[in-house]
Amino acid sequence: MGFDFRFSPLAEENIEDATDYYAHISVKVLTNFNKQLDLSIDKIIRNPYFQKRFRHVRAFPLKKFPYIIFYEINEEEKMIYILSVFCTHRNPEKYP
Repeated sequence: MGFDFRFSPLAEENIEDATDYYAHISVKVLTNFNKQLDLSIDKIIRNPYFQKRFRHVRAFPLKKFPYIIFYEINEEEKMIYILSVFCTHRNPEKYP
């Protein structure tokens, strides 16, 4: 289908917070987190029509890590906008 993707500033901040957190635990855990994040984004790009959570917002959970990628699809632009990489250990009422 040829979708591209962009991170919102919030998503970039979420990823930075997660990488800082996992870097303090170990380099191996950080590497695994980055790998899972990349694999998840690749899956979203290949098939962006995953679970709808609210109106146009879709969600894709990371394997082995407590994060959900929230994103929107713009069919006309062939663009996936990653809104947030949300830690599920946080209060679910704070879902974006």
